[in-house]
Amino acid sequence: MKLHAIVSRTTALGFGIVATLLLLEGLLRVLPVLSGTYAADPRDSWPVHTMIPNTHYTYSTGWNLQNIHRGRINNYGYAAPSDYGPGRGGIAVFGDSYVESLMNAYPDTLQGSLNDYLKTPRKVLNFGMSGAEMPDYLGIAALVRDRFAPDWAVFVITLGDFTRGFSATPGYFEWAPDRSPPVRLKPQIHRSASSKWLRTVALIRYLRGNLSMRPEELISLRRGSDTAAGISHCRPEVLSKEDQALLTAFSRELPRAAGVAPGRVILIFDSDRKAIYAGQSAAARQGCPQRATLANNRLKVLAARDGMHVIDSDPVFRRHFADGLGPVDRSPVDAHWNPVAHRLMARETARIIEP
Repeated sequence: MKLHAIVSRTTALGFGIVATLLLLEGLLRVLPVLSGTYAADPRDSWPVHTMIPNTHYTYSTGWNLQNIHRGRINNYGYAAPSDYGPGRGGIAVFGDSYVESLMNAYPDTLQGSLNDYLKTPRKVLNFGMSGAEMPDYLGIAALVRDRFAPDWAVFVITLGDFTRGFSATPGYFEWAPDRSPPVRLKPQIHRSASSKWLRTVALIRYLRGNLSMRPEELISLRRGSDTAAGISHCRPEVLSKEDQALLTAFSRELPRAAGVAPGRVILIFDSDRKAIYAGQSAAARQGCPQRATLANNRLKVLAARDGMHVIDSDPVFRRHFADGLGPVDRSPVDAHWNPVAHRLMARETARIIEP
């Protein structure tokens, strides 16, 4: 009798859990849960990581689905409202998730608003992809050169673009100091049928996308608590000889990879927006030099020396914030640039293209 009661209760509990999960799944399917940002299978015509061409995405962030945006993935697998056709001319924009910019409406992005500040409208192509790093910019620029032959190349450089480039996931480039140019592509892979099916489960998309419940995120949170407790201390870092050589090669090879003269390459550097909001100077925040910051600072010098244009967002964002015009991101919910930041950088870019 007791065994029968235990079995009955266990069965009832199991049915209850399944019913609850099904109810949650049905509810989340009608809500704007993050979706559509799925890696495409390898294709010979474009061997790097992109999203699935000719699809649509929904963007939202946080448990309460904030900042909802919907958009299109074009024929090349990039977030853009129009397809790309092989040809010549125009402006190619490269970067990571800051340029991909799913958290903003396309007209409010750097690439989407650039023509608002140009006297003569031009073709603008977005090649921003979440997860891209400095080696990707060099590698993808060559693909874009051969297929589209742009007149201008714009690169958004964020903190960590150099240091995270020493390892790559499939479909991305990584540093290869023994090569010229010093990058190699880690081949893209075919996703299994089961992984593709999991993409369709709204509950999983909500946990992974909106709540960021991934193992690496939990490890990061644990490390963050260790730091807060004073277990970890700042250790000043330096650039190694290999770092210096890679940065020098990157600066030298970038115009060649993009197929344009150095004077038609623009590098936009992100800034320490926490320091801006806190009223601290950039120098005051660098009392403990870190390799990622040192790399970006060195690249600014090298790029200017090699004849490229450098836009430092720090003074631009500082003036905007000091004038009482509000922040340039959505911190603390989302540290990516908001529409204001994108338009400020689009304006600065336009000033260089049409002085």
